[in-house]
Amino acid sequence: MDAEGIQTLQTAVTRSVTRCYAEEGSYPESLDYLKEHYGLHYDESKYFVDYQPIGSNIMPDITIMRKGGN
Repeated sequence: MDAEGIQTLQTAVTRSVTRCYAEEGSYPESLDYLKEHYGLHYDESKYFVDYQPIGSNIMPDITIMRKGGN
């Protein structure tokens, strides 16, 4: 069940990042930008998203982990 939630969130983040790139011609600089401009939302008390931009034309490094151990 955890793996499913993480995979669903990974898909949502990747989709938002790709949409931003397609519409704006560059990858977003932050996760907050995706939340504000592309409607990305998720349970922040349940998941930690590490979003590391690499460059405007290189896909960011995205790591998602469940918070709270089990």
